[in-house]
Amino acid sequence: MIQFCIMAGHEGRLRPEKKFYVTLMGAQEMTRPTLAKQILEHRQREKEGNVTVPRHYFLTIMGATEIKAPTLAEEFLDMRELIHQGVLTIEEWDRWLPRLGRTDPSIASFTLMGAFSEWSLPPESTEIDSIALQRHLGNIPDHAGELLQMGIGQRDSERWAVLRRAVHTTV
Repeated sequence: MIQFCIMAGHEGRLRPEKKFYVTLMGAQEMTRPTLAKQILEHRQREKEGNVTVPRHYFLTIMGATEIKAPTLAEEFLDMRELIHQGVLTIEEWDRWLPRLGRTDPSIASFTLMGAFSEWSLPPESTEIDSIALQRHLGNIPDHAGELLQMGIGQRDSERWAVLRRAVHTTV
């Protein structure tokens, strides 16, 4: 499937399907799936015997493409849901985390007179607002919310350690 963004803007989510993104004199902002969704998708592919990872191709000409990480609140809610449903245990998550990694071999890009960012974090204000909203709605307990706030601006292992600790407090 091909997605065009020409002299416009687009904001969306990366899906586990082969896709070609073309950005011409525009801006495209994509959000990666949460770790929980990635684990489910990888498990499903393994069950089906499909070891190939769907590739995403990005062609950016005189524009900007950014692939962002999901917010910590999104990560927390998805992961907690998987664990509470019994689909995943904390120990299994620990085994999956190194396999998923930060660098995604399924992303290829070509950028000409533009910008491409493969791994950017959500802005601090977005992270704070999403945690505050979910705490207000009662979806994130206060203690877990405080822990998640320590992960704002953190990358990779620091981010995942904070997330794991916050999820572990609610199990």
